[in-house]
Amino acid sequence: MDKMKNLVLVFVFFVFSIISVKSQTISVDKIPATIEEFVTLRNNLSTTAEGGAAVFLLALKIYVDNPEFGLQCLVVSVDKNTLREGDTYNGFALFKQDEDLIKKQMAHNKNIPNSYIKGSSPDNGYEVKLPYEYEFSGNAYSGDKNEGTYKVFVACSGADSKRPFTMKRNDKGLWKATMWSSVVVGIKKSKSENSDDL
Repeated sequence: MDKMKNLVLVFVFFVFSIISVKSQTISVDKIPATIEEFVTLRNNLSTTAEGGAAVFLLALKIYVDNPEFGLQCLVVSVDKNTLREGDTYNGFALFKQDEDLIKKQMAHNKNIPNSYIKGSSPDNGYEVKLPYEYEFSGNAYSGDKNEGTYKVFVACSGADSKRPFTMKRNDKGLWKATMWSSVVVGIKKSKSENSDDL
């Protein structure tokens, strides 16, 4: 009986170790119109790993509508070690392969950024409206925020599971994306894309 009880306890511990930590929602009420406004928003939200992740996702959303402005927003959203010298913003630019990946993926499906906003779905064509709400969580493998690197998981209406990306805290206390390729991969087609009117 004790052996069975111990097995149950081990199983329960295992399940709790892989279950996501409490979810946290970050809300964005307004889309910045200038890079100065975006930096102000970043400075306010990026004091947490989840806030920094929301800033990155908002930059992707801006990129779809305005690639030039969106690239500036992405530059201030990512860790400095993921940047090169360039003329996108303040003497820096994304690495060429990262910029090309974003360009390719957003051209292939402009709804990828919307899929991270609560209320979107393949059924409604990934339609979103302000305020934008992003839902994040962590798990036993996310790491320790006190060490300055943390993996967050964002809910995605276009995928069957949450998508991870890694955030890093800089010397100013702001969290910025350092590994984010999983959040620019494809999503489920919207209902209208699956429609056959032939």
